[in-house]
Amino acid sequence: MKAVVYSKYGPPEVARLMEVPKPVPNDNELLVKVYASTVNRTDSGFRSADYFISRFWTGLLKPKYKILGCEFSGIVEEIGSQVTTFKKGDRVFGFNDKTCGGHGEYLTIAETDAVIQIPENLNFDEAAALTEGAHYALVDIRAAKVIPGQNVLVYGATGAIGSAAVQLLKYFGATVILIIFITWSNLVLQKYN
Repeated sequence: MKAVVYSKYGPPEVARLMEVPKPVPNDNELLVKVYASTVNRTDSGFRSADYFISRFWTGLLKPKYKILGCEFSGIVEEIGSQVTTFKKGDRVFGFNDKTCGGHGEYLTIAETDAVIQIPENLNFDEAAALTEGAHYALVDIRAAKVIPGQNVLVYGATGAIGSAAVQLLKYFGATVILIIFITWSNLVLQKYN
C-alpha cells in the first residue's frame, strides 16, 4: 500500500510517499480502508518533535510509528475474530493519536478505541475532520468540570479546538462567552446561551 512515511523527526520534507506492507488486524482490530484524513497540530507536532516531551510517546530518538494521520475516515475492510461492534462495509471515522496511520491507504485500530460509524448525514471528508479538535476540547471541558448553567469564556473559537469547545459547551448546557477579535483595536464579546 502507499503511505506517507517519516523515519526521522524534522520539517515536512522528512515525510515521503512510499510503498509499505498493508497492515493486518489483530483479533480485536478493524482494518480500515482510508478515504479521508487530515494534517493537524498533533501530526505536525509528532513529525517535528519540537516539543521534546512528545518523544516519550512517539519514540525518543526516532518515530516508533512511521505513518502519521491521527484523524481518519473510511470503510471497514476486514475485522478481527473477536470484533463484535463493527462489520465489513461499515463507514467509520475516528481519532488515533497512539499509532496514527491515517496517511496510509489502510490502518488498523482496536474496536474499543476512538472509532465509530459515520452518521448518514456526513461524508468522509467531514467525518475525518471532526475528531482532533473535539478530542482536545472535550478533555479540557472535563478537566475544568464544567456544569450546566456555568459561564465559560472561549478565547479564540475559530480553530478546530475552539469551535468544537463552543458546540460541546452548549451541548452540556453551559453559557458560552466568546472573545472575537475583529481588528487589533476592536474587541467584540458575544454571549451564547
